[in-house]
Amino acid sequence: MNRKARIAVAAVGASLIAMSGPSLAHATAPASATVTTRDGSSANTAAKQKNGVLNLLAAYRTGNAAAFDVINPKKFIQHDPQVADGLSGLKAWLASIPQGQISVKPVRVLVDGPYVLVHSETILPSGPTVAWDVFRFEQGKIVEHWASRQPEHGPNPAGHTELDGPTAVTDHQATQRNKQLAWTAMASILRDGDFSLFGEPLYNAAGYIQHSEGTTTDGTAHSKAVLQQFVESGTLVYTKIEKILGEGNFVLVIGKGSFAGTPFSFYDMFRVDKGKLTEHWDVLKPLASSPGAAPMTPTLEEVTDLEALSA
Repeated sequence: MNRKARIAVAAVGASLIAMSGPSLAHATAPASATVTTRDGSSANTAAKQKNGVLNLLAAYRTGNAAAFDVINPKKFIQHDPQVADGLSGLKAWLASIPQGQISVKPVRVLVDGPYVLVHSETILPSGPTVAWDVFRFEQGKIVEHWASRQPEHGPNPAGHTELDGPTAVTDHQATQRNKQLAWTAMASILRDGDFSLFGEPLYNAAGYIQHSEGTTTDGTAHSKAVLQQFVESGTLVYTKIEKILGEGNFVLVIGKGSFAGTPFSFYDMFRVDKGKLTEHWDVLKPLASSPGAAPMTPTLEEVTDLEALSA
């Protein structure tokens, strides 16, 4: 995809996350509903999972063989279209990259039950990328991986890069509420096209910080017209929320749809502050099938409760 097209898609990303403030009356969950199921992991388990993932990503560069022990050798489902299933598939992909031409610099690391999410600058032979890696654990071992990457660019016209900004995870007690807020926004505005919900009070409309490549100014006011035009013209079609994962004040929404007829995956991360969506980063990538796995689909426990809310 050329740079002009990428900027157009990035503008969509900036706009769609500016889709402020769906009312709770329209699209929120009942108080008893949850956004994703939790596995009851202890803080110690979460720390072990996080360290295991960080060691693995560091080993992409160093080749530390012991770091790969965190992967279940009998079950490793791979959704990265460049990599085949299994531990052997990952090692074959890494072996195909010249030594010293891959490295992962984690910027944000989130743990949500069995999932570890890494927002990073990933250097590949083709150049630096902004990346998301999502790993799922079972019984202490990684059994599944999703990845999305886009070429990294300099600061946008609003003055923000695609990776800068706050990194500290806070407000752990608000995780589920924040995930519900993000789902409400994405489902109501982008998927269902209800632009009457664009604005305050659930977004920090005036102070909204946008990290998308094509963003010209912060705040939400300038974005509504752009987003509405894309959606109502059929240029942007957001068909499904695949997963909502997060920790504390950060929420990652993984969805899919199309832009100008090309299937896309959308990785949109929000930072929530004082109960409002306040900051946004995204990774937008044309969808492709993995050589060793079916396209990403949710399991019942991951998304059923969310999808039921739209009924």
